[in-house]
Amino acid sequence: MQIPAYLVNEQFDDRYFDVVNALDEAQQIYFSNNHLLERIQERAAAGSRFIIGETGFGAGRVVVSLLEYLEKSGLKNVLIEYHSVELHPMSPERMHDILDGFKERAGAEINTLIEAYRRMDITMPGWHCVSVEKAFGTIELNLWIGEALEMVEALEKPCDAWFLDGHSPKKNPSIWRPELMAEIGKKTVRDGTCSTFTVSSSVRNALGEAGFTLQKLPGCGGKKEVLQGTRR
Repeated sequence: MQIPAYLVNEQFDDRYFDVVNALDEAQQIYFSNNHLLERIQERAAAGSRFIIGETGFGAGRVVVSLLEYLEKSGLKNVLIEYHSVELHPMSPERMHDILDGFKERAGAEINTLIEAYRRMDITMPGWHCVSVEKAFGTIELNLWIGEALEMVEALEKPCDAWFLDGHSPKKNPSIWRPELMAEIGKKTVRDGTCSTFTVSSSVRNALGEAGFTLQKLPGCGGKKEVLQGTRR
């Protein structure tokens, strides 16, 4: 399948996501594999927040997927801190064009994200924080404009779950380097989790050294296997 040019990150010569199954892929790899609903529900019942870290904001498709996932969950009083990073932020207009293919399925969620994104001054490095209020509760979206290791080091609290993205290890090796994975391990709660589409041996080794116990799980779409880890 020919990938449309607007779906390719010109810095890394890699597509932002699977053209057909991008939302389903995110919900399987990052949400189901991390048992996200049950864990978020436990926190909501206790009146506390669930903290997510993501390496690679891109066009925000994982946020859109999470909004859709939670809207359908029936959960209430959810509070999520969502920390992500983007070294090469795109314009809101390009984000709209990239996500437009999902508008029939998740049009309201896409509009919510783009509206929040427009409130950020993406020309300035560092943290940009906006709150998204929905029927299920609140997502505090904290986007770091800059390098991933800087973002992880800047986190004041460890995360409950990590969504490791940011293009393939061959296309963008810096976002999979061992020192970044080690810092992610340090910024993960005990029994916290991580998940990613790649099963690269270099990534498995780095995450293992960072303290994660790893397992391969079935992939989504044309991907045979994906990776999930638990911090022990």
